[in-house]
Amino acid sequence: MSQKIHRKTKSWYGLPVEINVSSNNLHLVKVAGLPLPHPGIVNVIARRGLPTQTRLELTAQHEFGHLQTLPLALLHLLLLLWPRQGEPYGSRRLRTLIILLTHQVFWEVVSESYVAFTDRRAFRAPRPTRTRQLYAVFGASMAVFSLLGTIFLIRNNKTV
Repeated sequence: MSQKIHRKTKSWYGLPVEINVSSNNLHLVKVAGLPLPHPGIVNVIARRGLPTQTRLELTAQHEFGHLQTLPLALLHLLLLLWPRQGEPYGSRRLRTLIILLTHQVFWEVVSESYVAFTDRRAFRAPRPTRTRQLYAVFGASMAVFSLLGTIFLIRNNKTV
C-alpha cells in the first residue's frame, strides 16, 4: 500500500501551494490551484535507501523548495535567454534543448540545496555506503552540469 504526505502552505512570497507526494513517486503539486502532476525522478535517486517516512518528508520539502526558489529559477532562465548581439550558436533545437536541460538541472540543484539547508536529515539519515556515494556523485554531477551549461549558454547566448 502506498504511503502519502499532503501539505498545504504558502511560499515566502505568498503563493499558495498544495503538495501531495506518495511512496510510489507520483507527485501532485498544486500552485495557486493549478495542478502540476509529475513523477519524482530526482527524488528516486536523492532519497534512495532512506526510511519511507523520511523519504516522503524530504520529497515534500524538495517539492516545496521548487516554489521557494522560483524567483531564483526565473532569474536563471532570464539570464539564459537574455539576448545578445551576433549569430546564434548551433541549431535552435539543440540550443533550446540545452537551455531546457540546464535550467531544469539548475532548479533541481537549488531545490535540493533548499532541502539541505532547511532539513539536515537529507545528509544525516542513515543510508547504505553505496547510496551515499551515489547521492554525492549525482548531486555533484548535476551541479557541475548546471554550472557548465549556464556558462556555455551565457557565452553563446546570441539573438537570431
